[in-house]
Amino acid sequence: MGKRVRHFVGVESSEQLAFIDELQELGLSSTIDLPELVVVGDQSSGKSSVLQAITEVSFPVKDGTCTRFPIQISFRQTSASNKYPVKATIVPGRQTENDEAFLLRIKDFMMEKEELTSDVMKEIIEKATECIFGERNPGKQLSLSDATLRIERSGPDEMHWTIVDLPGLKRKGRASEEDAHAQTDAAVALELARSYLANERNIVLYRARVVVDNVDVERLMIFDLIEELPGLESRCIGVLTKCDRKQEGSDDWMVKLLQNDDLPTVPHLDHGWFGLRNRVPAEAHITDAERDEREIKEFTQPAWEGVAADRTGIGSLVKYVDKERRAKIQSGLPHIIAEIRRKLQDCEADLGRMGEARDNPNAQRYFAFQFCNEMQKMANATLIGQYQDVPSEDPRIMLRYRVQRRLDQFYKEMVDPDNMPILFSSYQDDLKILSSMNPEEWEEKVLNAPGMYSEIYKEAKISEGRSLPGSIHPDVEEKMFRKLTTHWETIARSFVEDVKDLARDCHDVLLRIAIPNSKVRLEVSRIIGKTLEEWNRDADAALWELIEDNQARPLVTRHPMLISETIAADKQRGEILLGKKTAMATNGESEGTPSVITGGHELPFISTLLSQVLFVRARLESYYRIALYRFIDNVAMQVVERHVLGPKCPMLTVSVKTFGTLEDKVLNSVAGEDETDIRVRARLEKVRSRYVQALEKWERLRVL
Repeated sequence: MGKRVRHFVGVESSEQLAFIDELQELGLSSTIDLPELVVVGDQSSGKSSVLQAITEVSFPVKDGTCTRFPIQISFRQTSASNKYPVKATIVPGRQTENDEAFLLRIKDFMMEKEELTSDVMKEIIEKATECIFGERNPGKQLSLSDATLRIERSGPDEMHWTIVDLPGLKRKGRASEEDAHAQTDAAVALELARSYLANERNIVLYRARVVVDNVDVERLMIFDLIEELPGLESRCIGVLTKCDRKQEGSDDWMVKLLQNDDLPTVPHLDHGWFGLRNRVPAEAHITDAERDEREIKEFTQPAWEGVAADRTGIGSLVKYVDKERRAKIQSGLPHIIAEIRRKLQDCEADLGRMGEARDNPNAQRYFAFQFCNEMQKMANATLIGQYQDVPSEDPRIMLRYRVQRRLDQFYKEMVDPDNMPILFSSYQDDLKILSSMNPEEWEEKVLNAPGMYSEIYKEAKISEGRSLPGSIHPDVEEKMFRKLTTHWETIARSFVEDVKDLARDCHDVLLRIAIPNSKVRLEVSRIIGKTLEEWNRDADAALWELIEDNQARPLVTRHPMLISETIAADKQRGEILLGKKTAMATNGESEGTPSVITGGHELPFISTLLSQVLFVRARLESYYRIALYRFIDNVAMQVVERHVLGPKCPMLTVSVKTFGTLEDKVLNSVAGEDETDIRVRARLEKVRSRYVQALEKWERLRVL
């Protein structure tokens, strides 16, 4: 039969405390930070004695069996008696909840007992140790585990009370450097304590072994934890025990601590310290009531007159702890419920993305249709710039914006004169220089100085045999244009490759959103692999065709700018070289023979070849600008828009047209669930059920 913990006599049961216990029973402590009373302390500090004083349950400490994992003792008030009021289960921790071998070992662990005696506690802990760590081989040392042994005692006379005992902390320097296992255990114990103490909803009972000032002091591990975890000192309640034989004669510093005086060897705790009198070894046989009587007698002695009565004795400690615990639960419940609702939404969203169980072709095809439609919706949004329709803050989804920025860069690189192999000089300035010197001298200067005129002149000489004397063969314009545009290919290819990379990046982000399952994504990527290869080849072929046209096809344009600028250039040439006015005169010789009159004097013509060089240069500059902008537009429209961002672009390849026609066998490899998917679905459904039950219990509590 269970019995009421004596220290709670007269204290009303709290429905909120019962609700927290129910959340613990549901296993929500692995995903939600629930408020707990946690006992932590240095190794061999008398922590078990403190636990026994609080819970009136004997904790066996032989061979350290009770320090290998957290032990949670819960007392629950129920409306009716149970034949087996004591029940023990194992709850996985955050590190063990995905350990398949561990879960298999503890699957059938559940012990029910009529009483929670010292022998029963020993039996429960031994069997739990075997399940948590597996079969123990001779000489094999056990490490620590974050799995929690939950021992519950229920009945109508019980009061809601839960406490967690953690493995003891090893102070620095205590473990031998040669004892690697001990060092590892010390680190694991510290990490386990850190995980519990980091929960800001927990109240911590810290049992410290405090040494006298004239003894060589080792730094307590709690110092490190307080420095590491902000606010921990505000949640810690210190516990000191009298009658430790190693500390005989240390009443003075114990009194100082109980009076809230700071000592250099003890961390400051906002809640201060409480003093208890634990059993000495010779008193192991006495009852809890006798222990309490001797404790009261001890603290009524003159040595403790300066200590407040509410700072000594197990009753004072439990009363203080209970008050703090209730206040913390009262303030924390709204946040816990909000967190449960948020976790439930996340869980349902994960299950929603997984869809229904995919164990038949129809379910698999429906699943494929879902992610295809989701992918198409997001792809269209990115292609038209409606990024608000994509549930992601990743800047890579802003495809249209990023492509436009790259197009602007492409334009700047194409029109940048520094990228041209041969520069155009100022036509007007060149004519002015020519007008100020002898044409023959100017022609000689052009031949020897590198530049546009020199290149045209050289090409004209090379083609001289294929045209009438003094004229320039039409091929010269084409050859010069090819030389002027040699840099277009490199710039255009770099631009197209960058846009393809932007499309791939956007595709990767959208695919992760549409298909969270990595295995399905891998299979989908394999299916669309050939389409993406075609997309890549088509884009390259379209660009290559443009470049080939630029290098092979005749210079053709219907742009009126070429004719108008050619006429303007001829007019400018005549006005600068031959005077402000040119006229056709007839001197009585043959009709139509030109003569140039300026200021009453006849001027000689410049050579026909030089005139042709000037003419070709003027036409080339005009045609180059026309062809340049035409090429930029063609790359942007025919290559980028039609091919890179066209129907075969990566974002649009995941479509119902592709996956709706797959054979059942292939579809199963893509959309079928493997063992991992089945386990994930089962875990999510289990967690969702816990959250739903928790909220249902909360709604009932609100009505009460």
